[in-house]
Amino acid sequence: LVGRLKDVLILEPGEVVVYPNQLCKPVAGEGLNKPASVVLYGCTPKAASRLLDGGARERYRQRVAEMTLRKGGIFEDYDIEGGTWKFRVEHF
Repeated sequence: LVGRLKDVLILEPGEVVVYPNQLCKPVAGEGLNKPASVVLYGCTPKAASRLLDGGARERYRQRVAEMTLRKGGIFEDYDIEGGTWKFRVEHF
């Protein structure tokens, strides 16, 4: 698996793609298709200067949480100052 890592894992700013080629994806529980905790760094909003008040920050955090759920993840936390986004997946 280590020798094929570049073919099965793509890391981009704000995104993790495991098994981009769905034809190569193993069944849940095998390979990298297992439960995982993911922490992405540098996930800051482009217009961070508009998120100065607490209400705007909380709305943005809620948007990140909703996006996580739509993509099949389990939201854990998002730190707007540090741009750290934490979530879990049951499988990829």
